[in-house]
Amino acid sequence: MTQATFLKASGLTLAGRLDNLSFELTRGSTVAILGPSGSGKTTLLRMLAGFEAPQRGQIEIDGETVSSAGQVIVPPERRQLAFAFQEPALMPHLDVIHNVCLGARGPQPARLAAGQQVLADVGLPGMAHRRVWQLSGGEAQRVQLARVFTADARLLLLDEPFASVDRMCRADLLNRIGDRLKRCAHNGVAGIVTHDPADAMELADVTMVLRAGRIVAFGRFEQIAAGAFGSWPAEFVAGQASA
Repeated sequence: MTQATFLKASGLTLAGRLDNLSFELTRGSTVAILGPSGSGKTTLLRMLAGFEAPQRGQIEIDGETVSSAGQVIVPPERRQLAFAFQEPALMPHLDVIHNVCLGARGPQPARLAAGQQVLADVGLPGMAHRRVWQLSGGEAQRVQLARVFTADARLLLLDEPFASVDRMCRADLLNRIGDRLKRCAHNGVAGIVTHDPADAMELADVTMVLRAGRIVAFGRFEQIAAGAFGSWPAEFVAGQASA
C-alpha cells in the first residue's frame, strides 16, 4: 500500500534564496538537505518550521496548509516542531536535564527519566546537572540534540547539528543517533541540513541537493552519487565527501 504524503511543498519561492521548490515526503521519512553555501538550505528549513513565509507557493503538513504566499498560517509553536539551530540555543538558567526536557510532555518523573536516557544516547551520561556555561561547544550541541529527541514533535528539523563537533565525535554521534532519529520521526518527518554526505548516507532515507535555490537532485543518496540526476550533484557529493 502506498504511504500517504505527510509533508508537501509546492512552488516555494523567496526572491534571491529559493526558486520554485516542490517536493513531497511520506510519514516517517528522514531527508538530508545538501548544497553549497548560499544554496537555500537553511532558508528552506526555516520555512518548513514557520519562521519565514514563502513569497509564492505553499506548505502542507499532514493535509493542512500551514504556510501560503506571504503568510505563515500555522505558527511554529503549533506545528509540533523540534528545531536544532546551528548555534545551540540553550536556556542559561536551567541545568542540562531541564534544558533537555523543555519540550517533553507527561509527568515530571517520566520526563526526567526519558531525558536521562537520551543524554546517555548522545554520549553525555552523568551530565544531567551540569550548568550550561560549563559545557564545551560539542557538548552543548549534543544537549540540543537530546532536547530535540525528547520533545513530543512530529516535525524534527536540524540545521547543521554536528557543526560544533569534531570529526571523531561526529562519527560517534552518527552511530549513536541513527535509530533514535528514525524512531522520533515515525509520526512525521525529520529534516537535516548538512554539508557532509556521511550524514545523508547514515541518517537519511532521501537526499535533496540544492543549487542556487533550486532542487537539482531528490532521491536516494546512492542514486545521486551514481549520477542518476546528472553529473553536477554526483560531483558535488563526491567532492564534499573527500573534503
